[in-house]
Amino acid sequence: MANKTVIASGKGGVGKTTLCAGLGRAFSGMGKKTLIIDCDAGLAGLDILFGCSESVNFTWLDAVLGRCDIKDSITAISENLHLIPSPRLALTEEYEDALCTVTDILDKEYDIILCDAPAGLGRGVMRALKACDNCIVVATADEISVKGAYSLQKTAEDNGIKQSRLVINRYDLKAAYKGRLLTVDDIIDKTIVQLIGIVPEDKNIMYSSVSQKKLKTKKSDEAFIRIAKRINGEQTPLLLSQLK
Repeated sequence: MANKTVIASGKGGVGKTTLCAGLGRAFSGMGKKTLIIDCDAGLAGLDILFGCSESVNFTWLDAVLGRCDIKDSITAISENLHLIPSPRLALTEEYEDALCTVTDILDKEYDIILCDAPAGLGRGVMRALKACDNCIVVATADEISVKGAYSLQKTAEDNGIKQSRLVINRYDLKAAYKGRLLTVDDIIDKTIVQLIGIVPEDKNIMYSSVSQKKLKTKKSDEAFIRIAKRINGEQTPLLLSQLK
């Protein structure tokens, strides 16, 4: 059975999609057969980050509605990393069990299934939560993001998520030391979620998003790998010195 994890935040702009892509690359590099499902109907972006937009023919909605076989909706990024894109248009119906259908069918085909949830606490997030067992709550070091992460964690708990873990994304250690951002301890205390990883600010991710070229990261790659190892149950130290 796959480890099914939703990546969500409660607030937009915290880097859920880039985190999802980075973890997907990390897991696949560890030899784990990994599937990423873009759950953000109307605002799909993972195919852009992976540079495979022109290869996309079908989405998970096409598969659920019987327009194609589920395997026809899968785009191969590499040997061990696959993507199921999201519909380009916002959905007018809830399709609340749609992602459950997809993950149930593919559960035995993959080691890892990552669901990139839309921002907020709406029905798109509920679809993703329903399809997964675990949740990565993503926050940046500001009060609004942390408030959204706290609300998301409570929503995940109320919707049957077995385990939630916190990732602090786009963290600027120097700015935090100067009091311009919340500290790691502040964020943990305010979200009440156990920390599993910190990803440093990395402008290469932003450049990739703007240029629509394949996602290339340098500074954050090691952070993604450390988080993937912890999710996989490996003992990996979590040290702020790793962010310098």
